[in-house]
Amino acid sequence: MKYKLIIIFLIALVSCNKEVSHTVLMNNKINTTYLKQIPRAEKALLSWYLYSYGNACDGTSDKPKCKILKVINVTDECDSKHLNMMLQWFSNDMSAAYKLNRCPNLPKNSAIQNEFESIIIKRNNDILAIDYTVKGLNNSQEKSWNVHRVDKYKITSNNFVKLNSK
Repeated sequence: MKYKLIIIFLIALVSCNKEVSHTVLMNNKINTTYLKQIPRAEKALLSWYLYSYGNACDGTSDKPKCKILKVINVTDECDSKHLNMMLQWFSNDMSAAYKLNRCPNLPKNSAIQNEFESIIIKRNNDILAIDYTVKGLNNSQEKSWNVHRVDKYKITSNNFVKLNSK
């Protein structure tokens, strides 16, 4: 009986620390199944990164960012309800309020164009990570870039606390 309890405890411990990973965007394919039932915290994190790195959308854009926003029912990134939701989750980030007041962050017709190549959201209990790749182009300076990062956050009562990134 003693060994059975130890085994049950170990199984429960391992299952509590299981990381769940969802690919949102890869090879220009969007995981609409996941996005249609995305949890609130993941939606807030995804919305923030789409807002921070992508150019503004309009009804005619076919960029992955715009398609993802449509699936998660965000028709206007500058809508006060949407901005307040992100501000709530990122209230510990002093630059968030400043960025959110400058909506849209990057206009659609800006010389600087960013586009997501991949987005993967990972969750392990109260730790949420976003693994993303963004390619960019500055037409006026003829420069381009590729950024790949993994940012991690601890979820504490509908708020994110950023952890060290790799």
